[in-house]
This record gives sequence, structure tokens and C-alpha cells, in this order.
Amino acid sequence: MSFFDDLINYELSFPGAVSGSAEVECPNCGELLTVPVDDPMGTESYQCCECGGDFVVDWGEGAVSFFREIGDSEQ
Repeated sequence: MSFFDDLINYELSFPGAVSGSAEVECPNCGELLTVPVDDPMGTESYQCCECGGDFVVDWGEGAVSFFREIGDSEQ
């Protein structure tokens, strides 16, 4: 196994750990986005540049979730 194979495997296990960014699909509109990753085992929030929706990525769990604003009918 070469050095680059190790880097690729590490990046697949911990997205953004090597490159500092990762691709994620916006849960609001489905747009594929490239986002910066500061902590590959932490949780970070982002805003989609296409729809403006906010979402959170838990890099350690590999989970993407979106924020939903509560409207008047849901209060």
C-alpha cells in the first residue's frame, strides 16, 4: 500500500481530515455542496448557497440534519 492509498483511506474514514473540505448534499434542496471541515470528528453548521437553508453535519456520526423554522401554525 502506498502513502497515497493511506491518505485516501483516511479521507474516506474521516471526511475533510486531509483535504479540509468535503462534499455533502443539502437536506433542504438536494444540491451537492463542497463545505469546509474544521473538525472531522465534530459537529458543524452550514448554510446552503442555493436555497439559503441551514443544516448541521455531525462528521463523527456521518449524519446531516436540517433546521426548520417554526411557523405561526406550529407554535
